[in-house]
Amino acid sequence: MIITLLLTKRQDHRVSRSQQQLSAIDLYKYAQLLSINGLIDPPCKQTQNIYVCAGYCPWTNTRNNELVSCSFLPRKTNPDFINYNIYCTPDPDQCPNYNAWLKDSLSLTLQHIKQIPDDLLSNFTLNYTIPVNYQPQTFRTRDTLPATWTVDLFEKYCKKLRSREAYGSYRNKDIYPALDKYASLAIINKKCAVIGTENPWIEAALLEYNASSVTTIEYATIHSNIPRLFTITPMDFAKQQQNNIGQRQLFDSVWSYSSIEHDGLGRYRDPLNPYGDFQTMVKITCILKPGGFLFLGVPLNVQDLIQFNLHRLYGPIRLPLLYRNFHIVEMLGSAMQRKRGSFGAQQFVVLQNKVGCKSS
Repeated sequence: MIITLLLTKRQDHRVSRSQQQLSAIDLYKYAQLLSINGLIDPPCKQTQNIYVCAGYCPWTNTRNNELVSCSFLPRKTNPDFINYNIYCTPDPDQCPNYNAWLKDSLSLTLQHIKQIPDDLLSNFTLNYTIPVNYQPQTFRTRDTLPATWTVDLFEKYCKKLRSREAYGSYRNKDIYPALDKYASLAIINKKCAVIGTENPWIEAALLEYNASSVTTIEYATIHSNIPRLFTITPMDFAKQQQNNIGQRQLFDSVWSYSSIEHDGLGRYRDPLNPYGDFQTMVKITCILKPGGFLFLGVPLNVQDLIQFNLHRLYGPIRLPLLYRNFHIVEMLGSAMQRKRGSFGAQQFVVLQNKVGCKSS
């Protein structure tokens, strides 16, 4: 499947900006060149002529594919994002006809792959522009077992929240600025989703801050008796969306922390996929309302790096591609990591979905 996509030739991606009703594919072409508050970020010089396969979502987040007016927050610029040219518009995606949800149907990684296969190395490294480090490595030797989330477990997380303790996957305070600053816009009485999770610390925070509902989309089967919390696997969610044309779920905000950087590296038995992270970002665009908020935590470093099979570090090359369909509002932290291979804390970056929006 992936090899076929890699051989696809460059296509013409021009879309009339005057169109108010577009095909699902054209919605993505339009979004990538969307004017936000009268401005379009300049072209990304560092990613020119690099093949990328992110694809599109076969269903849309608007009624009858009609563009809607969106309220985009002013950008709060970050010095590192300026210095390392993160605020830029990448070249058009090279396989715009690929259904990004098909990534979940690719073959699982059933054994520890210690090195990127030669025929995929160019794609993983984006035409050899990103170095690879092969140490250290881990591999989940069995399928993820079903998890059980209880009221008692959530209450333990909520107690830490109320006392403002270090919290979450890395026992830091990264989530508090997002909760404090964006509660009214993205949490209180809002429908929220969490992408990729093993421990429900984000879910607990969102419910504690009065989200109307929280849906966890995760490969593992999760059993829960928590009020206002729903769990579902990606494939089941996709089937649900495709079958319920008139009642598709759309979220006001989506949250993902320390998850997307692993996508496609096979560490968790997931399919080996050079563009898994990009395709997941596309999947998010069609479950998030136009202009809706994405709170994304991935490792940020001034030097791109793949630490195979652990994770990716995002820098000047891969990061603008990851943000392709989103308006960058702000980084809720001070700076990107500078030491090669260092990932440290993963501050949330606040993004808004451009797909489905008119130029503003």
